[in-house]
Amino acid sequence: MRPQSYDFAFTQAAIGMALISLDGTILNANPALYDLLGYTQPDIISSLPLPFMEDDMIIHIIQVGQSLPLDLRTPSHTRYEQEYVHPSGQKVALHIHVSMVLDNNQVPIYYLAQFENITKIKDIEEQLQVAKTALHDNENFLQQMLEELSLPVLITKHGIIKYVNPAGLQLIYAESLDDVLGKSADLFVDTSSHSTLFERREKYYSTNELGSVRYLIRCLNGYKKYVEGFSLQITFKGQDAVIGIFKDITKQEAEKERTMQSEKLSTAGQLAAGIAHEIRNPLTAINGFMKLLRSSKEDKSDQYISIIESELKRIEFIVNELLVLSKPQKNHTSAPLNIMSLIDQVITLMNGQASLKNIEIVTQYPERPFVLIMGVENQLKQVFINLLKNALEAMNHGGMIHVYLQVNDKEVQIHVQDQGYGMTKDQIEALGKPFYTTKDTGTGLGFMITQNIIHNHGGAITVDSILKQGTTFTVSLPMIMISDKEDF
Repeated sequence: MRPQSYDFAFTQAAIGMALISLDGTILNANPALYDLLGYTQPDIISSLPLPFMEDDMIIHIIQVGQSLPLDLRTPSHTRYEQEYVHPSGQKVALHIHVSMVLDNNQVPIYYLAQFENITKIKDIEEQLQVAKTALHDNENFLQQMLEELSLPVLITKHGIIKYVNPAGLQLIYAESLDDVLGKSADLFVDTSSHSTLFERREKYYSTNELGSVRYLIRCLNGYKKYVEGFSLQITFKGQDAVIGIFKDITKQEAEKERTMQSEKLSTAGQLAAGIAHEIRNPLTAINGFMKLLRSSKEDKSDQYISIIESELKRIEFIVNELLVLSKPQKNHTSAPLNIMSLIDQVITLMNGQASLKNIEIVTQYPERPFVLIMGVENQLKQVFINLLKNALEAMNHGGMIHVYLQVNDKEVQIHVQDQGYGMTKDQIEALGKPFYTTKDTGTGLGFMITQNIIHNHGGAITVDSILKQGTTFTVSLPMIMISDKEDF
């Protein structure tokens, strides 16, 4: 992964982020942190004492950082809450996440501090607790408070909408309460999030637990938005009900998509040499058969044309796969996929790069040719491209990469096994931490994106490695069917 990917993720992050030296000097800070703390860049990056240092913020971060373990078998990060006085005089509740960044020799080089403004959430939690206590005496207090909240509020009973505050009506572009009252909340949740909705509802009915959630919703004008929030049990108009407080995170999701797109474009660029090599072979064959057509006295034109057409289709497939990889994905709806077919397509795309390094990619599949999963095709392709690309980069002296599948009643496991230099236990434990990578020019974004995609598909990814022998990444995904026929 290239340093540009790091710069993009750091500067475009929706939350405040800062790199802080071991002695407390701010090395770098992103624009979101300037806005959050109420300072400009020259104010923050300075050797002079800063106003907010009087609140011991930096000192606290350093103290927390110094308490982090150097043994990577123990998570080297922590989070805490701190109150901060904004230059405007307002008090801001901050959620601060501190992690230690190490070099390739596992020596600490600086701290990564991430700041999130949780003032609204804290205020809402406090107000809800007050409201919940007072509901039996005065329910009008709750409705008045909800009317004034800037965040969308939804109250439902058995999934039927009983109340939406003005911010909630504005979120879904409703003109009045009449547009939503008495309707099922399911109508406003996109079908791609229905499984999350139903699972959450069943859990509530059986355990009375709710907690936080994230949905893709449909507005009345057809627009789609991402929201996240939490729910509580309340009494509304004398009946048990559920209140949900939500936040529009559509812009944050768009930033995440741009980060993933940047990573995909970086991957596409790195594949270019291998793709050129893969295309050159059929072009050479086509050129040779065209010459034979011109010079041959025997009537073999049909045979030659058939071969030429086959090679052209091969070129077309490779080019289309590369174009699909580089384009933003407009639809994130899951669909039934044959995982073996998907992996074969990825391997076709990677074979050129593998042949340049004298590496062979070998597959081993179950006897039944159709193992079906639910997933987003392009996202899963990105996962296996990342894993194969990492395997190729770990092997500098040729060899074989084994891709094999195992299935049971509930899931399919896809193993990607290389013959590279392997990783230590400490390196394995550190994978997935912010900006951690074992590569000289990497950022760790590729593996973080891979983990996120697999998690969103309800799966898991594990790593086994032996130093100087190789590494095996295992992706586990829920399986919906295994079949002898492609009958879906």
